[in-house]
Amino acid sequence: VEKLIATTAHERMPWYHGNIARDEAERRLYSGAQPDGKFLLRDKKENGTYALSLVYGKTVYHYRIDQDKSGKYSIPEGTKFDTLWQLVEYLKLKPDGLIFYLRESCPNPSMAASAAPAPPTHPSVTTKERGAGNSTSLTTTNCISLKAAGKSRMLPMDTSVYESPYSDPEELKDKKLFLKRDHLMIDEVELGAGNFGCVKKGVYKMRKKQIDVAIKVLKSNNEKTVRDEMMTEAQIMHQLDNPYIVRMIGVCEAESLMLVMEMASGGPLNKFLSSKKDEITVSNIVELMHQVSMGMKYLEEKNFVHRDLAARNVLLVNQHYAKISDFGLSKALGADDSYYKARTAGKWPLKWYAPECILYHKFSSKSDVWSYGVTMWEAFSYGQKPYKKMKGPEVISFIEQGKRMDCPTECPAEIYALMMQCWTYRWEERPGFFSVENTIRTYYYSIATKTENGPKAEDKSKAAFP
Repeated sequence: VEKLIATTAHERMPWYHGNIARDEAERRLYSGAQPDGKFLLRDKKENGTYALSLVYGKTVYHYRIDQDKSGKYSIPEGTKFDTLWQLVEYLKLKPDGLIFYLRESCPNPSMAASAAPAPPTHPSVTTKERGAGNSTSLTTTNCISLKAAGKSRMLPMDTSVYESPYSDPEELKDKKLFLKRDHLMIDEVELGAGNFGCVKKGVYKMRKKQIDVAIKVLKSNNEKTVRDEMMTEAQIMHQLDNPYIVRMIGVCEAESLMLVMEMASGGPLNKFLSSKKDEITVSNIVELMHQVSMGMKYLEEKNFVHRDLAARNVLLVNQHYAKISDFGLSKALGADDSYYKARTAGKWPLKWYAPECILYHKFSSKSDVWSYGVTMWEAFSYGQKPYKKMKGPEVISFIEQGKRMDCPTECPAEIYALMMQCWTYRWEERPGFFSVENTIRTYYYSIATKTENGPKAEDKSKAAFP
């Protein structure tokens, strides 16, 4: 009886719209507000199949839902579940193959809101139903309810910075690049410093709430060039809105020029890992690097080239939540451009740069993929510096000879194989972030499944995934 109820539970949910056409699904999703993550589930005309329709960036994306021979449902190549309801609840927590996670139901106009029962917080599947120890896909319990068996930990979506500060439509009305000084409270505590000035802690007062922020303060004696660079960085970051990218709140011109960004209090990934080498598991690093790949996939889709991806520019909200930062070198490509050509070399982080960047000053999402490979190497070597003590010209010679950095001691073979793909010499043959993210996601879920049966020796005798 329980299984029967669970199997048909989706029919009572407000997001289930029955047998409607694709055009009608789009009409319903475009009706009213269109926040990222608004979704509905519908039957397809083919007997027994379903589709998920999702709004992201004011565009509706449609995803086929597959059902395998054993009756389990999934987005193609995604995690499998016994029921559609479980699949939807899971996709609210993790965009497993989707462009964005499910956030807001598009209510079925033919269903009275009061008729829909409130689903339990976490659908669960018992080991007995699955067949103990024989599951080949993640169980819903292990995947969704990480508080099971007393092993609780903070997920990215449990933190206040997972959602955009402007998720409330009322707040969005006030969203401007330039901020009022009286809305900003600045602490004297310095989080860091550089040639441009320093980064201070602060609080930004919004219409309904206050949020913790990091404030990049420009030195008053800095020349116009540095100021222009900071304004370019602000304008680029202000266009981006993704859970795995540090969000730019805005710019404030007062006692000096200030860039106001959301807080990621864990600091840079390389420093965090080098200081906690004995505590952080390999699985935890895989999780963080998967998040970085999702942020970079978003930039690739938006036609942005980062140009400075490195472990020092990956900031942590907490041990299990990473965000990409520092867009000082970033460039937005035109719709028809596949790469950007820099006029001058300037002061570049050559050890993270692909051959075409160094030799021809050509930058693209594919050159960011090379940098992602170096960033992975830094992460899995627990914050070591790449290429040891080699100088820039020596690194170029090393790469030209077909040599690559060795696999870090703790790094899984599958991850090193991905690094080597990222370091493909010819940029045309290098994978893009769509492929890179899919590869690391597949590995991430495979090790999560294995840890169901007990800790792995390669993870320093600690199970990173409850």
